[in-house]
Amino acid sequence: MKRIFFTYLLAITSITFWIEARAESGNEEPWPSLCPQSLDIPARPRVEEVLGIEDIHLTADEADLVEEGTSELRGNAEITRGSQQIRADYVEYDQPQDTADMKGSVQYWDEALYLQSDQAHLEFDDGTGRFQGAEFIIPDNRVRGQAEELTLDIGTRTELKDVDYTTCDPDDTFWKLSASKITLDHIEDWGKARNVVLRIKNVPVFYTPYMSFPLSKKRKSGFLAPGFGSSSRNGIELRTPYYWNIRPEMDATITPRVLGDSGVMLMGEYRYLLERGNGELDIEYLPGDNEFNDEDRNLIHFEHSQAFLSRGDLFLKYNRVSDKNYLEDFGNSLSTTSTRYLERRADVAYGGRGGNLLARVQDYQTVDRSQLITSRPYKRLPQIRFNYNSPYQGLRPNYGLKSEIVYFDRGKDPDLENVNGLRLDLFPSISLPIQTVSSFLKPELGVRFTQYNLDNNNIIKDSPSRVLPVFSVDSGVIFERDIKLAGNGYSQTLEPRLYYLYIPEEDQSDLPLFDTGLYNFSFASLFRGDRFSGPDRMGDANQITLAVTSYLFDQKNGRSAGHFSLGQIYYLRDRDVGLPDAEVQNDSFSPIVAELDLSYFDSWNFRSELQWEPNTNTDQKLTLSAQYQPEAGKVVNIAYRVHRAPTGVIQRNPVDIDQTNVSFRWPIGPRWSVVGNWNYAISENKSLDTFGGVEYNSCCWGVRAVARRYLTDIDGDYQSGIFLQLELKGLAGIGKKTVDFLEKKIPGYRSEF
Repeated sequence: MKRIFFTYLLAITSITFWIEARAESGNEEPWPSLCPQSLDIPARPRVEEVLGIEDIHLTADEADLVEEGTSELRGNAEITRGSQQIRADYVEYDQPQDTADMKGSVQYWDEALYLQSDQAHLEFDDGTGRFQGAEFIIPDNRVRGQAEELTLDIGTRTELKDVDYTTCDPDDTFWKLSASKITLDHIEDWGKARNVVLRIKNVPVFYTPYMSFPLSKKRKSGFLAPGFGSSSRNGIELRTPYYWNIRPEMDATITPRVLGDSGVMLMGEYRYLLERGNGELDIEYLPGDNEFNDEDRNLIHFEHSQAFLSRGDLFLKYNRVSDKNYLEDFGNSLSTTSTRYLERRADVAYGGRGGNLLARVQDYQTVDRSQLITSRPYKRLPQIRFNYNSPYQGLRPNYGLKSEIVYFDRGKDPDLENVNGLRLDLFPSISLPIQTVSSFLKPELGVRFTQYNLDNNNIIKDSPSRVLPVFSVDSGVIFERDIKLAGNGYSQTLEPRLYYLYIPEEDQSDLPLFDTGLYNFSFASLFRGDRFSGPDRMGDANQITLAVTSYLFDQKNGRSAGHFSLGQIYYLRDRDVGLPDAEVQNDSFSPIVAELDLSYFDSWNFRSELQWEPNTNTDQKLTLSAQYQPEAGKVVNIAYRVHRAPTGVIQRNPVDIDQTNVSFRWPIGPRWSVVGNWNYAISENKSLDTFGGVEYNSCCWGVRAVARRYLTDIDGDYQSGIFLQLELKGLAGIGKKTVDFLEKKIPGYRSEF
């Protein structure tokens, strides 16, 4: 606890080094309704007549006007010229020099600034001014402060001496920045300060002889907001990113990451834009990890996308980690820490006139320590695909072709049974679509030819092949009616659909299994032309799908108020083709699939999916979710998910899922809110991911603290951590990545910081 407190103080005292230096996504209004609507800026003096840009309007209770000389104005003296207006007790206006000297209760207005001072000097010809003992307000940024001297060059430059600066209200000055001199360059949108002291609650917490900061969202080199936290694996964590704006089309972020238990990791992100492409390179390096036998550890991630010619695309991806424990140790979610493979891939694609061509080379790094070589994905060295669909023609033949040639390689191990080789797959088809406004009918006939040329092996034949026809008919009608619900008009559709699929049975046990598995069963599966995801197997079929969908549309705005779908497959014969070591399910009916998406009720959204197995009278899959969001800043999500291994099917890796999830963000006062998430596995009787925290948000500062405990691997190991974000609005922030985490974990969450 002492270490956490000490590091927190260290982060606070270093805050001015991490001024926001590049554009970040966020709210358009960074200071919400917590800020008073009024900044107590006095109303500008009114000028009745229309003035030109160079015209000067003078008014006062008393005036001694001298043409082509110096005029004196006394009592409520006012000068207006263009966007500048000034009021004082006494004014001397020198017409030949076009200058003015003011004393006593000086007030100044222009388009972006209000200030008041004891005395001032203005030079109207070049738009400059100097104010003594000035108090200023910049309305757009809710900035206020005071300066012993303020020199103003309208729209170009502002200099302040012996200045205090804050975005807080006078009665709640949580933080204040003091400096001997501040220079604001309004053209470059950048500020510089000398001899800077940051005070929180009037207590000095940091001093620096020099600092710079942005005046807008324009990119600029400099330190960014730091990240701070603590985890059970790595101890105290502190990230201090530096942003380098190399060129308009190129930048980099260099981040030292202090890990209390492991050492100091150096992280780098390099991004670039080309005329028709972009890319990113990420590198992490940790020398001598104290928690990993003092070994060096690293990660490399590279992606590049490039368009060429008129319709060509190039994509490159490379991933590598130094060891199989890297993601478990330094990842921040179960999805990351449970990653089994890291992809390396190069794609070249070209499309046009109904056809598209893809050439690919693909490899993987296995990071799952439990995977044998025979369970790892194959390399594709290379893969070439060509697909073609003729332009759509109603009541005329439409032609299609899916083709692929690929060489699969998974290495050779004399002690393990393993097959490598070439696969050619050709799937031409012809269809005759018939479509009207309220109905459609699409018969389709195809033939699939698959040929293998395998390396020498003692497992299966070297050159097996398969030829199978595929016939399907897809049809449906659309009925529509107008209905009234709660006095409002809606349009409701009823869309029954019938789909027939026929594929003859053929023994395919002599074919290898390179990249093929069973699709997860869903409503979309009812209309797939094959139950397998790749060409290595074609599921024999003689089946009919009956389904119906109904949509509800609001007639006022055309918005969907929800839909409901229901369907089932009727098997006209048993299926024989399956995967090795798996028993084929041969019931007469598939599970009944139902989907519901309902947003009819204000503030509520409901979604659900049910797969009910009629043969065993059990629910095979069930998801229920509800979101309640009555207004911005308030959201509650509740979800329940069940997925059981299909009855009668022997799977190599059967998985039963029975989980609940609750997440929320809810205000408990004008400035306080609570956030939380609980993902619980009922079948294992354990929490997978749990966090809770509080947010405090005011007009000039905010803080968010979140404590988290989550499962990191299949062995049941947990990590816990504390995450902190502190925001001094208009100046700097600590730990902004906390926002990204909450937006991902709490659907509907939006930060007000």
